Amino acid sequence: MENTKIILDNATETNVNGIFYVFNSKYYFIYTMRELDENDYVRLYVVQVCKEVQNTPTGPIDTGYMLGMEINDSEEWARVQESITKIVEDKKNNTTNSDIQYLPISMLVNLKIIGKNKFKLMKSIVQDNFKIEIKSSEEAKIISSYLTPTQPSGSISSSVTNDSTLPLENLTTIHTTGNIPSTTNNGDVIIDYRSRFFEEQEKNRELEEQLKSLNQKLEQIKNIIG
Repeated sequence: MENTKIILDNATETNVNGIFYVFNSKYYFIYTMRELDENDYVRLYVVQVCKEVQNTPTGPIDTGYMLGMEINDSEEWARVQESITKIVEDKKNNTTNSDIQYLPISMLVNLKIIGKNKFKLMKSIVQDNFKIEIKSSEEAKIISSYLTPTQPSGSISSSVTNDSTLPLENLTTIHTTGNIPSTTNNGDVIIDYRSRFFEEQEKNRELEEQLKSLNQKLEQIKNIIG
């Protein structure tokens, strides 16, 4: 995961570790602030990334901001969880799944989070596969007490006003009127890859049983034929 700055839904700017990627022709951003829950799972968030266009009396204006949106559709959310599984497997095996297109984090600029989906991963998975050091809850509290979030200046970087510097042709456009209500998905999804391992192990066992049965039938046929 790479380090980048985002604007949280309380209008403060903060550093996060994240992955920007395309899946099913949509743009998503996974990020973490290295928080641990009471069971030592790491809290992570995922948003669909869209382009903000503000409606004005003189017509729509590109604000130069990106929006991080909550994924409300249950079927899409299930597919996004599938993409998270693929990403973790890529990181574990040092591979690149053909369904995932990883994008440079530098393409993600002026991202305002207005809604997000939450999920959790085991601490060991995040540390070992994403190469992020996760502090204990007490250590994190001490560190955060020395960090003062900064308010965004309100100015828009000139590097994002020109579409040629931001090649995101398929980025969904969101038309706004200036005020956007903040929404969050309160249900945390625990994505536990130990259960996935046992599921795959059970599938392999079933396939071995089927193969054994087919071989036995083949031997019976051979014996009948003589």
